Amino acid sequence: MNVDIQTEGVAMRPEWHRTIDDWIRGCRTRHPDVVGIDLVLRHGARDEAAVVATMRGARVRAAGQGDLMAVALHEALDGLEHELLVHEAVGRRLRPAA
Repeated sequence: MNVDIQTEGVAMRPEWHRTIDDWIRGCRTRHPDVVGIDLVLRHGARDEAAVVATMRGARVRAAGQGDLMAVALHEALDGLEHELLVHEAVGRRLRPAA
């Protein structure tokens, strides 16, 4: 899986990196169709995290905001997990029955 992490106005902290690494390890197991993750951490009036998962034929996005980057990051990753589950469920419903 290709992983690209960008930071804007903030230096990457080890605990954020651990959170991302842990989530990606689980993602590989739960969502084997995900071939790439792009993550942007942005510091501003409120910290923001935006994440995009690339799958065969689709891109799934989520974002989070918070007073702390850790909150924004967890919100974005939790949101992405939800969106991936929805994408997979819809894909199963659209596939013809065997």
